[in-house]
Amino acid sequence: MASSTCSDDKVDPLVQKHAPAGIPEALTTTKKKKKKVLIAVPEYDVRSVLAYKDEPVDLEVPDYLIRENPKQAAVMFMIKANLAMYNEHTKARMLEEQRDFKHQLKTKGRVTYELEVDEDDPRFKDECTTSSAGAGRRRHRPGVMKKQDGQIKRLN
Repeated sequence: MASSTCSDDKVDPLVQKHAPAGIPEALTTTKKKKKKVLIAVPEYDVRSVLAYKDEPVDLEVPDYLIRENPKQAAVMFMIKANLAMYNEHTKARMLEEQRDFKHQLKTKGRVTYELEVDEDDPRFKDECTTSSAGAGRRRHRPGVMKKQDGQIKRLN
């Protein structure tokens, strides 16, 4: 009998593809470290949440529309019913967000939310980036202007 190089056991191709060289059955999973980042909520979002008012939706379709075009009246009723369901679904969340935003504005003076990100995410690095000061003085001197060629000119 001819010996085969592959085993008779069936192996998932994805497992075999991503497995380390020494252990063909094991999956390689690396657990990334997570960190929590505070992000400020934009002012327009805060204003829109604070301006939310629960308004009931009138499900009544006008009689003239029912007489003139019953199909359009049925569509209009369905749209209003879907809008009422959506309002009921979002009402509790919006009112809770309003309370939370008001509390944060009262205590901190701004509204933030917490986001969990990977530690190696480049968007949330804690590096301090400063602009490089050019050649010359580092402090601001009002009334004095330095030209590119090094000459100093007094403005006063």
